[in-house]
Amino acid sequence: MALWKDVTQAYIHAGGNTRREDLGQAVLSRLAFWNEVLGDKEITAISADDIDAALAALAGRGRLKGGKMATAATGKPLAGATINRYVSQAGSIFKYARRMKLVPRGFVAPTRGVERYPERPDPERYLRPEQVAAVLAVARVLDRRWGKMAALIVVAFHTGLRVGAILDARGRHVDWDQRTLTVPRTKNDEPIVVSLSTEAFEHLKRLPKVGPDERLFGAKGGGIFNHRNLWNRIAKEAHLEGHVFHELRHGHGTLLARKGTSQQMIMKCMGHKTLSASARYAHANIEDKHEIIAQVFG
Repeated sequence: MALWKDVTQAYIHAGGNTRREDLGQAVLSRLAFWNEVLGDKEITAISADDIDAALAALAGRGRLKGGKMATAATGKPLAGATINRYVSQAGSIFKYARRMKLVPRGFVAPTRGVERYPERPDPERYLRPEQVAAVLAVARVLDRRWGKMAALIVVAFHTGLRVGAILDARGRHVDWDQRTLTVPRTKNDEPIVVSLSTEAFEHLKRLPKVGPDERLFGAKGGGIFNHRNLWNRIAKEAHLEGHVFHELRHGHGTLLARKGTSQQMIMKCMGHKTLSASARYAHANIEDKHEIIAQVFG
């Protein structure tokens, strides 16, 4: 019989999925919470109801003060992203138990069906080029049915368009001579014309041919494809679990800033109506300038 607390202890000493020194206090704090509520339970006997009850208790407890291993409550609610990290951390224990053959072959982790808490977009969180390369490599292998995910990722990262706009783009919105994609109505209720990089343009050309009123990235039958489940599978396999598709847009803006693009041009490329919307990416440009000045002048 494998108790949760024993499996967790083994997981910690094994370093989880990495070296032990990389686990960090935040991970240990989350594991301590799960140990408190599930520690004496046999791991195969833990149910989805147990997980739900623990998350309800976690949400009721709220944020703590005094550091990563704090115990004093602040009276403030936990962010949805934080609760989701607790769920993922519990899932890592079940995954470790499966790898160590402590659960039956057909065992399904009770965390699998847990509905994720809504997360507020974080403008400071974005996908870097090497991370985009990782999800692209996985997408080419995992996306065997729809066959358009790699193209969707490249177009999103290279144009900075919101995924909803790309998924609703029609055949008539691509100008194959000018290499542009037009979104007739954006979140700001204004049209935007984006330039297509060579890579994005080649991906679009390889998509199945569609009529002028058909969606470029449509599902079978022509409706809007629900990309989230496929994206989540890809992100998890690429060791980027928890990262959302919208971070490709933030990655686009950040990369433009790092290359010295003016705030006004970032604003035009991303369809922002105000400078404050694109100001979130200015920190990238400033950081690069700091680095250059430090290298030259010390």
